[in-house]
Amino acid sequence: MNNTSIPWREYAIRELSLLCGIAETHPTLTMSNLRAKSKLFTPVIFGALELEHRVVLAPLTRCRATKSEKYPRTWFPDDLNIEYYCQRATNGGLLISEATPVSLQASGMPGVPGIFTDEQKTGWKRVVDAVHSKGSFFVMQLWHQGRQAHSKATGMRTLSASAVPITGSKYFLRRRDPDGVDWEVPRAMMQTDIEMVKQEYIEAAKAAIEVGFDGIEIHGANGYLPDQFLHSNVNQRTDGYGGTPEKRCRLILELTTELGNAIGFDRLAVRLSPFGFFNQTRGRDRLQQWVYLCRELSRLHLAYVHLIEPRFDEVLSEQDKLHALTSRTSPSHAETPEFTGDQLTLRPFREALGQTPCIVAGGYNPSNCWEGIERGDHDAIAIGRYFTSNSDVVERLRLGQPLARYDRSRFYGPFPDNEIGYTIHLNRQFAAPDEVPQTSHGA
Repeated sequence: MNNTSIPWREYAIRELSLLCGIAETHPTLTMSNLRAKSKLFTPVIFGALELEHRVVLAPLTRCRATKSEKYPRTWFPDDLNIEYYCQRATNGGLLISEATPVSLQASGMPGVPGIFTDEQKTGWKRVVDAVHSKGSFFVMQLWHQGRQAHSKATGMRTLSASAVPITGSKYFLRRRDPDGVDWEVPRAMMQTDIEMVKQEYIEAAKAAIEVGFDGIEIHGANGYLPDQFLHSNVNQRTDGYGGTPEKRCRLILELTTELGNAIGFDRLAVRLSPFGFFNQTRGRDRLQQWVYLCRELSRLHLAYVHLIEPRFDEVLSEQDKLHALTSRTSPSHAETPEFTGDQLTLRPFREALGQTPCIVAGGYNPSNCWEGIERGDHDAIAIGRYFTSNSDVVERLRLGQPLARYDRSRFYGPFPDNEIGYTIHLNRQFAAPDEVPQTSHGA
């Protein structure tokens, strides 16, 4: 439906009344009681987590941690991070932490706190304790950047599935540096590297649980190390970890299984981006491969799987992203597009997951966050960009209040004034309910 020509309140009542099975002419029909009936604000169980509502803080890299004087090249969470997460905590809600490096070699950005030094663990414990005092659940997302890291940040050689570098762009240690450097050719991981990295994940997961996190989410999306193994243009291996869709899934399935054995599968989740382009992920056989992966993950009885919508992209507009998915992605793939228009949906992956709970993310706003929950397409929605500028987004959705626009220029620190655009927001303007998301190019 094209809702641009009718008032938001009228549109919302019309749509929600249909979803909730109430006639528009019902004498008690108001936005308030429609929202009260929405499944978005009903309890749901994700493994060991018993949530009171289904609006989740998506994992957001914000680069606002404190630089360590004790451990070179590392950062740790401090008072400002406590304030940020507590602002977004709700009773029975779920927060997913920013992507958190499992080791120094896994990290390629300043301002990002890891979980591998005693200083970082102490800092995270303070954050977790504060979030729990608000009644919220807190899951840590574990991160390895693979070829997205750089020796300028880590002092170490980068790793990836194969020795395939990023091309056509530069690495910037700080986003506002005037000049970047070439991305490095990563070392193709040997079996010893694979075992080492899996052990780093296990140690990081155990550390997170020890400091009080309620669970772990593996960042298996957006072109980072597990996703690098999933994409055929990055993973050019001919051993047991590459060459076929099933073999390209081997690393993330091994990692998930070993982490589940270490901390419990009911406290473990995975994030996936079957339609992702970010960080030059242009693999083929996506539909076949991610359906297989989701089917295998369904056997593990995870707390949830977190899927990113096809429309979402960090750079492309929604329209350009969907067009790109149904077009030729490179000259070497000129025969047929990867997807047809009717395949631009998470449905086959959701079906492959079976009874495993599913969180979805990517471009959700007050005009589109209701339908999928009511139909049972997914079990919760994760909101990212609007959560940066609306710490009370859960209550705003519940009450039908407008959301403040976010400021992309303040997404990624560090800044001299780290609090601006993080815990303090200046010159706020409100967005239309269906406002087109901004990309990193400002579209």
